[in-house]
Amino acid sequence: MTVSGENRSKDLNLQGMRLCGENRRNIFQQTENTGKEHLMRQKTFGKWLAAAGILMAMTIWMVLPALAAPTVNSIRITFKDKYEDPGVIEEPEISCGSYGIEITSVEWSKDVEKWNPGTKVTATLILSSSGREFSSSYGSKSCQISGATLSKAVKVDDDLKVTVTYYPVVWLETPDEAGWSASNHMKAVWKKVDYATGYQIRLYRDDYYLRTIDATGTSKDLSEYMGREGNYYYEIRAVGKTTNDAKYRKSSEYIVSSDRYLDDLGDTEGSWKNYADGKKYVDENGQIVTSQWYRILGTWYYFDENGYMVTGWRLVNNKWYYLESDGKMVTGWKQVGGVWYYMDADGAMATGWRQTAPGQWYYLNANGAMAASTVIDGYTLDASGLWVS
Repeated sequence: MTVSGENRSKDLNLQGMRLCGENRRNIFQQTENTGKEHLMRQKTFGKWLAAAGILMAMTIWMVLPALAAPTVNSIRITFKDKYEDPGVIEEPEISCGSYGIEITSVEWSKDVEKWNPGTKVTATLILSSSGREFSSSYGSKSCQISGATLSKAVKVDDDLKVTVTYYPVVWLETPDEAGWSASNHMKAVWKKVDYATGYQIRLYRDDYYLRTIDATGTSKDLSEYMGREGNYYYEIRAVGKTTNDAKYRKSSEYIVSSDRYLDDLGDTEGSWKNYADGKKYVDENGQIVTSQWYRILGTWYYFDENGYMVTGWRLVNNKWYYLESDGKMVTGWKQVGGVWYYMDADGAMATGWRQTAPGQWYYLNANGAMAASTVIDGYTLDASGLWVS
């Protein structure tokens, strides 16, 4: 049988269609297999990724404590007293010397206007730290306070609350109107200074330092130190009377008083008489002076019961005095027989500690002799007798 060209063409077309169908099925099968393999790979990678995430989280959780903020081990706080204006009590300057720690607030138990020198007040400080954490509490060794006293230091939230006690201080004002009483020409007077518990007077005659005198109140009778003619004045400052008072009261500057000139020279009309056994003095009334101190032209002399002028050592009313060869009473330093003695302003021989000039202390033994190159009451005296600190 003869196959026509048309039929052959149909057969070829059918064969081609079969081949195409098979190819498509193969392609679909390959695609399906490839998808399954890809899905399997995705699932495997997902499981690996999840495991890696868990491992990383565990690692971070284990490392975190090591990366926690360090602890503040010690704290240093300083309270610095301020003495800027005399008579004014001021808050201290407060600073923290620990790195990264800041004082964010300070509260006082009472207003500064109500403070008194040496009377306790309480300060509450809040401290913050940058990059470090505070412990729950601190003692005086780990929280060191200079210029005040630690009461407690406790952690509050992220801050540290520090409570301290502080004793205010003041720089005393200089006394005003230092002068002399109108009714007693030898009484020093001045105005009261706030917070002062005492005063210190340095008395001078003709610019010569006589002595330092302590006083309370607003006046002091200086007559026992003003027994000679001359121009007197004093320097005075406000102080803390006791050692404890002085801890919280800085002494004021000295102020110089007005002058007081004493011209009572004593007897100026009498005359001296020479005798074989010495000299006598006949006063302005023609009487020989006996058994007493007598002032002649501003100088003190002593006459015995027979009227003779005394020289050398003399015991009068249980006090020793020294009179020069011309009879004049000695005050201040006097060397006798190679030994140094000190006579007070009234001429009496000094014993014990004496301040002969500002800052110059000496010790006189019971017999009046100056001590030197030794230790007295724990204080060292050099070869000149001066106390050396």
